[in-house]
Amino acid sequence: MCALAMDGLCDHFCEIFGVDSMPRLFWYCLVLMTGLSGLMGAQFRTPNFMVNAPDAKIAERIGQYAEYWRVVKAQEWLGYEMPGWQQPCPIHVKITLGGSGGATSFVFEQGQILGMDMSIEGTLDRLIASVLPHEITHTVFAHHFRGPLPRWADEGGCVLSEDDLERRRHDQLVREILNTPNRRMALRRLFSLTQYPDDVLVLYAQGFSVVDFLVARSSKAAFLAFLGTGMQAGWDQALRQHYGINSIEALETAWLQSLARTRQDSALVNRDRNANTTSTALMAATRQPSYNPIPGAVVSAPALGRPQPIVRAASPETPSMAAAGPPAIRLGQPRFENGQHAVPESNR
Repeated sequence: MCALAMDGLCDHFCEIFGVDSMPRLFWYCLVLMTGLSGLMGAQFRTPNFMVNAPDAKIAERIGQYAEYWRVVKAQEWLGYEMPGWQQPCPIHVKITLGGSGGATSFVFEQGQILGMDMSIEGTLDRLIASVLPHEITHTVFAHHFRGPLPRWADEGGCVLSEDDLERRRHDQLVREILNTPNRRMALRRLFSLTQYPDDVLVLYAQGFSVVDFLVARSSKAAFLAFLGTGMQAGWDQALRQHYGINSIEALETAWLQSLARTRQDSALVNRDRNANTTSTALMAATRQPSYNPIPGAVVSAPALGRPQPIVRAASPETPSMAAAGPPAIRLGQPRFENGQHAVPESNR
C-alpha cells in the first residue's frame, strides 16, 4: 500500500474518531491489522480440532462435522470412541469450485503420534460428505496402529469411509483399470508399496476394491486385525489366519472373480430393465495440497481429485449436510482397549 493511500486512510480515521491528529505509526498499524484480518479468515476451535477457514460460518461447520465424523468413524472401525487428543489437529480449509481433495500428515515416534496436520479443499458439500470422512479415517487408523499403514490399506479404507457417490466412482474406476491392458497392478506388488506409485489412481481404486472385498467377508474390525497380523507376520500368513485364503495370489483370484460376478449381475439387471445407459467417471488429476506439511511427517497423498461428471446427481444428504449442522450424537465416555490410557496424539 503506497504512502499516499495510507496517509489518506489515516486522515479518514481521524475524521471518524473526531481527533485532529494521531501518530502516523499507530494508524499505519491499525490499517494493516484491519486488512490482514480479512486475509487471514476465521478460526474455530473444537475439543479436538482447530479449523482455519475463509469465514466464521464455514469454520464452525467444518469443526462440527470433524467432531461428528471423528466419533462415527472410530465407532465404525474400532467399535469405541477415541479419547480426546491433547493437542488439537489443525484443519486448513480452502473452498473451491473445482475438484475436492485433502491430505493429512503425521509425525510418529516410538508408538506415539507427536504431530498432525490436515488440509482440505473443494466445495463445502463434498468436504462435508466425502473429504472429511476420508481424512478423519486416517486419524482413526493412526490412533489404532500408532504408525503408518501400507498405502493400499490406508487409502483403500479411507475411500471406503466416504459416501456412496465416491465409492461408486472408485468401483467403476477399478473396472476400467482392469479392462485396460498393462494397467492393473498385481496384488503382491500393491501390498508391498510403501510410497505412492506414478499411477496413483490404481493404488486408490484397487486398494478400495480389495479392502471392500475383505470387509464384506468379515467386518471392519476383523480387517484391522488382519492388517496388524500382516504387518508383523506377512500377508500370506495373515490371509490364512483371518480369511482362510492361502496366499495373496489366491486372494487376487477370488477378488477378480467377485468383480466379474457383480459386473455380470449388473448387466442382467440393466438388461431386464431395458436400460441403455453409459456411466462415465471423469477422474481429475491428483493435486499436491496447497500447504506445507509438517517437516519429516508421514503424509497421506492428496485425496483423489473429486470427479465432476457431465451430469451430476448430488447425494441425498449433501445439501442438508452443508446447510445444517451434523446429526445429533451422544458423546459418551471414551473407552480404552485393555485398560490403556490415552497417549498424546497429534496426527496426520
